[in-house]
Amino acid sequence: MTSPVLADPAPPDEGGDVLVLQSVCAAYGPYRALFDVSFTVPKGGIVALVGSNGAGKTTVARTVTGLVTASVGTVLFCGRDVTRLPAYKIARLGMAHVVEGRGVFSSLTVEENLTLAFRQRAGRRLLAGNLERAYTAFPILGERRRQFAGTLSGGQQRLLSLAKVLVVPPQVLVADELSLGLAPVVVDAVYDGLREINRNGTALIVVEQQVSRVLELANKAVVLDRGSVAYQGDPAGAGEAVESLMARREAATASAVGHGDDIDDLTS
Repeated sequence: MTSPVLADPAPPDEGGDVLVLQSVCAAYGPYRALFDVSFTVPKGGIVALVGSNGAGKTTVARTVTGLVTASVGTVLFCGRDVTRLPAYKIARLGMAHVVEGRGVFSSLTVEENLTLAFRQRAGRRLLAGNLERAYTAFPILGERRRQFAGTLSGGQQRLLSLAKVLVVPPQVLVADELSLGLAPVVVDAVYDGLREINRNGTALIVVEQQVSRVLELANKAVVLDRGSVAYQGDPAGAGEAVESLMARREAATASAVGHGDDIDDLTS
């Protein structure tokens, strides 16, 4: 039996940007979540997507990977308009999305999870070498290769999710809140995995609340506030932009309390 063949990856964009968002708006039913969001992801670059809870970070991640369809605007992936494409077709073009939750088959072992992914993406012939490469990058997975994935810790499951994309690198990896709730030593391993994937040529969009940590990794930053881009550019300026936004919110909250306003009205 031959292995399933995926669609050819999208060709590189001559302009140097692998992903372009142009005036993107998105909504969940009547609730508008994104407003005129525009930014680019350079080929091989690492973009930090930061902001407070509810700023729209995860909605951006879902929109570029096709899980949410933009109501207005355009998403270009390697020069192709993928705005209306379903998620599975965008994935076949070379987009991967690793989320904070359990992105593994819990009833399969670590090795069975990897085997399923590697056979689909690279075929049986390269399976042994690809497994060895994954275990070299993440030794804990090699130690637990016979363990059911559902019994791994949350951090180990996230490493398993990253290992699936390490061996057959996508054009773009969207990593959504991978460090959430993890011990610092596990966060180190997750970030090491992201660096290795990037070294293989994959551009990264890293959605993160640990601002200082992700800005050390990134070479470009986008700060979201209430569904809009408040800052984009050098990561060195992003921390200051986040602090400024937080200071303005705290001042607005203090003012509302002083005037007896309902704080919920400010945060809805």
